[in-house]
Amino acid sequence: MDREQQILALIRRNPFISQNEIAGAVGISRSAVAGYIASLTKKGSLRGRAYVLPESNSVLCIGGANLDSKATSKRPIRPASSNPSNVKETCGGVARNIAENLARLSATVSLLSVVGDDQAGQWVLKETTRAGVDAALCQVLPQEKTGTYTAFLDVTGEMYVAFADMDIYDKFDARLIQEKWPHIAASKLAIADANLAADGLNELVARCRDNSLPLFIDPVSSEKAKKLPADLTGVTAIFPNLEEAVELAGFKNAPTEAATADYAALARAIRDRGVRHVFITAGSAGVFYSGDEGEKLVPPIPTDVVEVTGAGDAFVAGVAYGILQDASYLEACQYGLAAAHLTLQTAESVSASLSEQSLQLTAKERL
Repeated sequence: MDREQQILALIRRNPFISQNEIAGAVGISRSAVAGYIASLTKKGSLRGRAYVLPESNSVLCIGGANLDSKATSKRPIRPASSNPSNVKETCGGVARNIAENLARLSATVSLLSVVGDDQAGQWVLKETTRAGVDAALCQVLPQEKTGTYTAFLDVTGEMYVAFADMDIYDKFDARLIQEKWPHIAASKLAIADANLAADGLNELVARCRDNSLPLFIDPVSSEKAKKLPADLTGVTAIFPNLEEAVELAGFKNAPTEAATADYAALARAIRDRGVRHVFITAGSAGVFYSGDEGEKLVPPIPTDVVEVTGAGDAFVAGVAYGILQDASYLEACQYGLAAAHLTLQTAESVSASLSEQSLQLTAKERL
């Protein structure tokens, strides 16, 4: 056992042990102990001066936390006309939604995001905390406006168009990732969305690669996927829809219709950028998986769809849950599809019916 491991073992047995006591036990000077402590903190093995050890099964979600507004049309949408609809405001943001889903699945989950110093930001953080997510790492930025996402859904629940006002995420940069790295590194799994600034995404991918920290990424949109670094070595799994997959693969003229898409070619091109596991969500066709466990189009669970919003976030959370339970990636895909199935049956972005028990019951027959 090397010195760092000896010191960690002593701290695990007694988190309140002094540096002098560690020095005596290990047989080195107190100043040498201080150096090892600094190194362990930088790596994320310890969280700062209080010797807070990382949670053994914790997840840190990194990215958007927004105020969402969803307008669902009561009849087929007529462009350039007033459409009768039902409007609902909720908490949103891909990373935030994934975090709430994981909290409902009994995971220990934290959120790292940025919100404005406004009423919307206060409400989003309050509701996120109430949902069981640790939001203590979130940054409140003065003179900034909390991100907003406004979606218009047709009468079937499918998205017609959406508008995103998210300039605040330009501040979610490499400096913030560097500042919060000890907390990121202390998690068992990091899940990020592409709301971060390009240099923030680059910093996160590079640090996770250099420190062998598992990293999941949700591209959010084909436009935001452009911010990801060319070299994605260090990304354990990525979760694009078909349009995002075409962007990530660099296939400029590839079909974006599910019936004619070459999922295998798209996934291989994305893996060529360094990603180990690719999950391309394909709507009613299911999910195409490509990775260390081969290639497979995994069919969905038959569902009476109420609304599609939030299903992708639930899928990522379900896969993460499976991995935390030591499932294979193909087995974890079934948990993801089960979580999406439960979410598609509700108009909520995060289903109130989602729980560890309901997920396991839903996935049971397919595992």
